[in-house]
Order: sequence, then structure tokens, then C-alpha cells
Amino acid sequence: MTKEEFWAWFGDNRKVLEKFISEEPRDYAIYEALTDKLQEYSDLLIPEITMNGVGGYVLIISCDGIAKGIPFVESLVDDTVDFPNWEILKFRQPAPMKLIPVNGLVLKRNSIFLEWEQTTDLKYDVVFFTENYDRSNKNYDVGIFLHLDHTIGEYHSMTKIGKVELKRLGFFQSKKKLKTLDDLKEEIYKSLN
Repeated sequence: MTKEEFWAWFGDNRKVLEKFISEEPRDYAIYEALTDKLQEYSDLLIPEITMNGVGGYVLIISCDGIAKGIPFVESLVDDTVDFPNWEILKFRQPAPMKLIPVNGLVLKRNSIFLEWEQTTDLKYDVVFFTENYDRSNKNYDVGIFLHLDHTIGEYHSMTKIGKVELKRLGFFQSKKKLKTLDDLKEEIYKSLN
């Protein structure tokens, strides 16, 4: 599918998408169709749709944290047609959430601590610590990475974060020297200037 074909399909179906976002109960067929069309353009892309708080709608084109998808997101979204009442965004934007539910696990943002080291290529190798972390439960990994995306933005997660290690916060481990997601955001945004 070409860029033009995708946006033509979106234009033809945006009213149905608005109804899907705005009304209950939801029929997920249109969201699944949107996902299918987007993945015909690139199988690395996923859509996220929501309202913007002022009566408008938002379509986020994400590559779900997979850096190989960056050029596909950028080529699809750059120079798009404007759609009335819609905002089209590249990547998950910074918008911290207090908690993120992932398949029955609810991971609170304030339960995530970290330390990092800046590398010679100006990336950050990060060690995340969270209470009750269970290496065999991948929902922790998903929740931590979603919190990271929603704190610093998906694009910066892919381009500014190097190695990542996830660990359980020890019962008697001191949090005094550990940082927060907000500390990391401040550090990364400072390095961008």
C-alpha cells in the first residue's frame, strides 16, 4: 500500500473512526481495519487513536519502540493532508501516566526507579528497578517500556536509550541514589539543547 492509498482510506473512514472513539459500546472492526491498512504500508507500524481533550481526535502512528520503523513512520506522516478535527502525530508523545495496566499487571509510575550512564555515543545505558519485578513475567518489561515512552517520548526511547537492564528493587535497597523517570527526562532534554 502506498502512502497516498493509506491516507485516502483514512479520509474515507475517519467518521467511522470518530464514532468508534466517541461512543460505547465499541465495534473494534474499524480499529482492526485501520491496523491492517497501516501494516500493509509497513508491518512495523501500529495505530493509537484517542481524543485530544478539546473535542478533536488524535491518530498516533507508532512503530512500538522498534527503531527500524522510524523511517516508515516519518515517511508516512511527513507532508500528510490535514483532516478536519484530527491531529496526526509521529510516535507516542510524552504524557506521563500514573499507572499502566498490562494484562492484569498494574505498574505504577512511582514504583519505577533507575540509574544510568551516558555512553560515548551520547546514549544512556539504563538500569530499571521496580518492586516485585519478575523476569519471567514479560508484562513488567512492557509496562516499564510504556512508562519510558510516555515520559520521554517513543522517539527518544529509541534514539537516546542504549542498553537496558531490568532488576527487582531489593527489599532493603536504598532508593536515595536512584533516579526517577522524570530525572531521566530532564537529563535527556537537557542534552538535546
